[in-house]
Amino acid sequence: MTFKLMVGITGTGYLLQELIDLMIDLQNNHDIDITVILSKEGAAVVKWYKLWLALTKAVEKVKAEKTPNIPFFAGPLQLGKYDMFLVAPVSANSIAKIACGIADTLITNCVAQAIKGGQIAYIFPSDQDTEPIVTSRPDGTPLILKIRDVELDNIKKLKSMEGIVVISDFSEIENLIIQKIKEKSH
Repeated sequence: MTFKLMVGITGTGYLLQELIDLMIDLQNNHDIDITVILSKEGAAVVKWYKLWLALTKAVEKVKAEKTPNIPFFAGPLQLGKYDMFLVAPVSANSIAKIACGIADTLITNCVAQAIKGGQIAYIFPSDQDTEPIVTSRPDGTPLILKIRDVELDNIKKLKSMEGIVVISDFSEIENLIIQKIKEKSH
């Protein structure tokens, strides 16, 4: 039975290429149907990093936000029409909104509605390490970002929220998805 994965992307370029590579690998090696939804800023960042073509070639179903409810995925998520809802990578702005209960973008609304429906939102924040992170600019050169205390406080808040699982390391995502695929097949 096909595993249905919804992946939400917000406005951060952190590990974006790695996420696309992971989705390709998952589709090549598992019976998985992936739908990608992007906030407006997520779509802008994917294009800014010149990864739109790579994303749309990697995943057949890619939908960008028009409003917080269009395209309409909050309802299907809430009703459990997807086996897993992964939001990765998640910007500090979206993390702050989720931590404060603000649901004014496609992604933050989908997180809120999924949780209200008893589903789990698996979230991989880009800004969660106490040490500065090294990411890359759209041209590929390194960019060092210091994580502010407010971002770390929001991550702590997220970790205590019902219906949210915070993924601390990108390398955990593949194993988590494979584990969920195996659980569904049994």
